[in-house]
Amino acid sequence: MHKIRVFSSSCIVVCVLGSPSLLAAPSVPLSSAPADFSKIETISSGKGQAASTQPEKTYYNFEAVPVRSYKPLERQPKVDATSETDTQIQSKIATSAITPLCTTLSTDTSYTLDGTTTGGSYCYHFEITQRAKTQVFLTGQNANTDFALTLVRHEEDDTLTSLGTSDQPGNADEGLLALTQPGNYYWLMDANASDGSAFQFGAIANTAIDAHELNDAVSLSTTIPNNRTPMIGSMDSAQDIDYFSFVAENGQDLQLRFTDTYSQNEWVVEYFTGTAWSSLNTNTLYNLNDLPTPYTLHVRVSPNPAAPVNPAHEYELVVGARVTASDSVDVGSDENLVRMSNTPVFLTDQVHNELNWSMRVLDSRGNPVEGAEVTFYYYTNDIPLTGDTVISKSSGIASNTISLPDCIGSYSTTDYSGGYTWLSEFNVGEWWIRVKDTDHNDVGVGGDNYPAVTLGHVCDQTIQ
Repeated sequence: MHKIRVFSSSCIVVCVLGSPSLLAAPSVPLSSAPADFSKIETISSGKGQAASTQPEKTYYNFEAVPVRSYKPLERQPKVDATSETDTQIQSKIATSAITPLCTTLSTDTSYTLDGTTTGGSYCYHFEITQRAKTQVFLTGQNANTDFALTLVRHEEDDTLTSLGTSDQPGNADEGLLALTQPGNYYWLMDANASDGSAFQFGAIANTAIDAHELNDAVSLSTTIPNNRTPMIGSMDSAQDIDYFSFVAENGQDLQLRFTDTYSQNEWVVEYFTGTAWSSLNTNTLYNLNDLPTPYTLHVRVSPNPAAPVNPAHEYELVVGARVTASDSVDVGSDENLVRMSNTPVFLTDQVHNELNWSMRVLDSRGNPVEGAEVTFYYYTNDIPLTGDTVISKSSGIASNTISLPDCIGSYSTTDYSGGYTWLSEFNVGEWWIRVKDTDHNDVGVGGDNYPAVTLGHVCDQTIQ
């Protein structure tokens, strides 16, 4: 069983909404689906919610199949291929406006439809003008009504693409959540059973979404790369949920931090323990250890129901391998210098205007860690304390070359080398290396017992 330090009791929150609260619900005339829709093959038409091996928090009682991928359908452009070349045809299609195949309606409005018959198919068109997270729904069916709802995209090349089908048992509400790019879309409603009674349908288009959408289910989790890249997100509505996952292929120790810079308690942050969702504190560093191999960490972020939702407020989530060791430390210079020996203190490293440093960082399984923040600190009696920060590469190595300024030496000494006596003028200082979010006694250079390494800054060397 894996362990996580600094955590509170588990918390599972499930909120269920009724029918969407939108504008007025005007009745619309029957608009039967044209023949173009007769060959539609849906991505998924299973009854029930999207499959997941983990429990999911949902705010939609009609959410059936969250989708993000597309599958081309069989409908092809109606063109005369004998009179024009394929290139000419495609050019005309790409530059011409799409002609909707069905009656056009608006988003963010609930419409009423009645007079339908069993076996009938009904189609309505809507347009998305900017990237949005769109919820299409069909609600309010009576006991004798059972519709399936399909979301269809009309592509720029005049083909049709199914984004999924919701077909719940009986008169249960139907709904689909999809990431919709600007374009033309359709509600396609197929009557498994109908007595002509009225029901409602519509689409809610939310444009206040972050770059990771659509990730409102574990099955749609945003995968966090293995380089400690911050995940920047926000809540687009009170119904938004963001799921993230990180795979520790080697079962290495992990670190997690959720940063809230607003201090308004806007978010609920949780991780999956394997049996339940456990809450985490914001602005707190967590170390996870004793993990199986491999291990997938699931994290979810949802709005705090006790705080207002502000889509402009962004959070930062960082998950990555925990750095537990370091090696291959190399500090020095490639300059042609005469090494000084007669100095006030032993100067481990001696440089003039060029200081090269490098170090490799490792995880708990001895593998290199990418994305770790490594800082080389140094000073001399003429250079103030300075930190040079570098992010480790995929090799685990963080390195850089520092250009030091010319100087006037506070100290001088003579040494014999190559048959000559050399006069060196220099300054004295120290250096050490720290890795963010690690124990300096375990990682880096310089700890409680040996705080720093001596450094000599050579200002000038001349033959006497």
